[in-house]
This record gives sequence, C-alpha cells and structure tokens, in this order.
Amino acid sequence: MITKKDVELAGKLANMHVSAEEAEIYEGQLRALFGWVKELSSVNTDGVKLTNVNLSAHLRKDEPVCDPALAQQVRSVFTEQEDDCAKVKKVL
Repeated sequence: MITKKDVELAGKLANMHVSAEEAEIYEGQLRALFGWVKELSSVNTDGVKLTNVNLSAHLRKDEPVCDPALAQQVRSVFTEQEDDCAKVKKVL
C-alpha cells in the first residue's frame, strides 16, 4: 500500500520538493495506478498471441561512427575537456 511517507521519500529521491497537499494528491494517484496494474496482472493471457509486433522497428545495428571532423565539431561545443573528452556536469 502506498502511503504519504512513500510519496515524500520518492520526491526526496527525485530531488523534488513535495508539499503536504501534493503528497496527498500523488498518494491517491499512485494507489489508483498500482491498483490498475494489479488488476491487469490478474488477467489470464495464456494462449493469447501477440499481434502487430514488429521488434525490428525497435532495433538498430550498433555501429560506431568514426568521423574525426564530426568529433571535433561536437568537442568544440564544450568549453571544458579532459583526456580528449568533453567534460560535462555530473548527473545525479
């Protein structure tokens, strides 16, 4: 069961300030969402075949691009560099 404390903790983990009023709203919304997920997971789908599935639409061949001119152009956008790499801010 989702509680207001869970919502506040999730807000803290996301580095967001969640007011008491917002926590109450989000608590209700999350309860409804997880209730719906629970309801969906109880549906028996044995024997149901997938239709309209094209997995190749989501896949691409992972090939490195070796274009020194493009690499230099991308590096020129960054003011700080270290070991021939662009230096960016830390993402938490």
